[in-house]
Amino acid sequence: MKRGAGSRRCRVGLELEGAVQGVGLRPTIRRLAEEAGVGGWVQNRSGTVHLELVGPERDVRAFVENLPARLPPRARLEALRAGPFLPLPSAEPTPAFEIRESREEPTYRIAIPPDLAVCGACLAEVFDPASRFHGYPFTTCTDCGPRYTVVAAMPYDRERTTLADFPLCETCRAEYEDPRSRRFHAESIACPECGPRLRLLDAAGRELAGDPLCQARAALVAGKVVAVKGLGGFLLAVDPCRPGAVARLRERKRRPHKPLAVMASSLDGVRRHFHLGARAAEALASPEAPIVLLAPRSDTVAAAVAGVLAPDTGELGVMLPTTPLHALLARPLPGDPTPAFELLVMTSGNRRGEPICTRTDQALERLAGIADMWLTHDRRILLRCDDSVVAEAPGGMMLWRRARGFAPAAVGLAQPLDRTVLALGAEMKNTVALGFDREIVLSPHVGDLETPEACAGLERIVEALPRFLRREVEVVAVDLHPDMHSTRCGRRLAAEAGLEVVAVQHHLAHAAATMAEWGLERALAVVFDGTGMGSDGVIWGAEVLEIGPDGWWRRASFVPAPLPGGDAAVRHPGRQLLARWIDAGAVVPEAWWRRLGLEGDQRRVFEVQVARGLNTPRTHAAGRVFDAYAAALGVAPGSITWQAQAPARLEALARGHQGPLPGQVDFVEREKGGRLWIDWMPAFLPWLEGPAGAARRGGWAMAFHRAMARAVMRQVEFALEAGAPRGVVLTGGVMMNRLLAGMLEQGLEALGVERYWPRRADPGDGGISLGQAWVVGRGRLDPSRPAEER
Repeated sequence: MKRGAGSRRCRVGLELEGAVQGVGLRPTIRRLAEEAGVGGWVQNRSGTVHLELVGPERDVRAFVENLPARLPPRARLEALRAGPFLPLPSAEPTPAFEIRESREEPTYRIAIPPDLAVCGACLAEVFDPASRFHGYPFTTCTDCGPRYTVVAAMPYDRERTTLADFPLCETCRAEYEDPRSRRFHAESIACPECGPRLRLLDAAGRELAGDPLCQARAALVAGKVVAVKGLGGFLLAVDPCRPGAVARLRERKRRPHKPLAVMASSLDGVRRHFHLGARAAEALASPEAPIVLLAPRSDTVAAAVAGVLAPDTGELGVMLPTTPLHALLARPLPGDPTPAFELLVMTSGNRRGEPICTRTDQALERLAGIADMWLTHDRRILLRCDDSVVAEAPGGMMLWRRARGFAPAAVGLAQPLDRTVLALGAEMKNTVALGFDREIVLSPHVGDLETPEACAGLERIVEALPRFLRREVEVVAVDLHPDMHSTRCGRRLAAEAGLEVVAVQHHLAHAAATMAEWGLERALAVVFDGTGMGSDGVIWGAEVLEIGPDGWWRRASFVPAPLPGGDAAVRHPGRQLLARWIDAGAVVPEAWWRRLGLEGDQRRVFEVQVARGLNTPRTHAAGRVFDAYAAALGVAPGSITWQAQAPARLEALARGHQGPLPGQVDFVEREKGGRLWIDWMPAFLPWLEGPAGAARRGGWAMAFHRAMARAVMRQVEFALEAGAPRGVVLTGGVMMNRLLAGMLEQGLEALGVERYWPRRADPGDGGISLGQAWVVGRGRLDPSRPAEER
């Protein structure tokens, strides 16, 4: 700094972009400015935060330099632009620092703040008898509470949220306006005097007298199912130590086997019951507070109930309380005779195939016959948001469902998009994305589009996202499959608005999502999943794609196998196994027909159907190989009750195996048309005589995983030998198999290639809209077919 610069006075303007609203940034900046002796003001604008700083130049420059490292923990700074340091008369006094009223602007760069789990300070007040927030289930501050689910418009201020329904009392107003308070400009502040109110309703919707929390907790101990209104919608709670209650919940919800998540009251409680590594502990305790997949410790309550809550996997999805209400359900207040719950089941408050309920009247109708009572409140939820789910995977935690805490945070891009694109995503695990400039805003998990209610939820997000972000859509991206509800919705909306529609091949979109988040221009992508229409009309799903700025090529896949009845065979894995044998010309023993329940006329019809290819599409998908092999070992259910049930059983078996393998699972390699094809028939022929005995199933399940990893390595090596990039993207729903993912990470590291795993979006179909938006927004390649097919 030049001589005299320290005593010179100056003014500078700053613009902050990223997750900078709804995270306590303005109060923090004011406190830091006062500590530094710097004057000026801070203001929320449309998606950004603007600062004006005034003071001695040395102090102002030091403030600007140190600011990125001193932001509140929930803030994410993506850009900080500083204007010129303008000299000021030295005699001019330094003004007091102030927070100015928010301002909207016609040019708009927005980051919608996600909901955040209750912080430790608020939780301490809730259980402190001396606090005015004692026992209050809606206690929040600048570091926690609802954002996305209650906000109606940006900038994020109380008057533009559903908290505007609750005018502040004098005490809350004083805290809101006090720079020394952590509730200074906390837009969701509320207290028992002025905030939302809790109610307990019976099946007829009548409010029950007495303390809602005490009665709800007593009902849980009595084995009742309680619907609880959380941050982004209703959850269904039961006491897992009441097996009858879990059984009733499963029966009523028609969810016989799918894993049920549990909530522990504290991180120490999680450690007592589960094997908890550092990464998983960090994720649980983070502001995002997702559900984390964990293995229970032996001789604990968790181990005792794991077989009931997760019969196929033995692992449980575990969460901590996300709101004070959830914490108060787990732990009693003084005078409540019901003891603390070590664990509580917390599962989605919906009927099968529907989105979670957000309104009380809606929950009373749709959860009738499932819940016994409804613990609800009068704070409106504007936008639905499920719990996020993560699991530890190679390189860190992998998102399995991107929702509360993570969405709708934008994914930043290395290069700007050429046009604003609305991407409709896929049929399963649907999300919607809006891409513009250097970012793609990805909606929270919408769900499977198998019911009218789910499709209505999709259309609400499709309508709201561009309006909320104030962006004019220029092009609509959809999946290549014409019959997906998301594709139909996108084409209809585009036709109504006179917009171009671009169809993106499913597996290219999978790969593009990971390339977008890592800023890759070229990559070799291993995309393994259960289904997705290829450019040739065949079902793809074991693809090795080479992708560059101007085109993409299909370098390897699996030899296709018959899928009799299409989705019907997906629901009955044993039929996939039979079809593979018939396709190979093998004679299937009578015992297998009896075992799989196909005899007499049913058997004859099935044999003709497969032999003649009647309503029998062919599939390359890796997920279907897992299905069939699980059936060959005798561990697949006759009819699956949740997606990926058979592969999940196969993985769980392999994880439990110790010792040498009973043998090797074989496959055959074939090179044709410049591609490497993996033929899995040799893996299935040995099982014609019958499935493996129970004692050997784990060993064969492990052998199968190792064979799958070898097959992937051969596909990658083949593509590399042909000159493909040495950066490998690994994605698709099969990559949620952590045993296989670990094998691939080790093998590819030994091969000396860079590995890129999904981090900002899930590897399954929840990331499809991100990839669609990135490909179509760039507009540089034909996303419907590989270059060699043009």
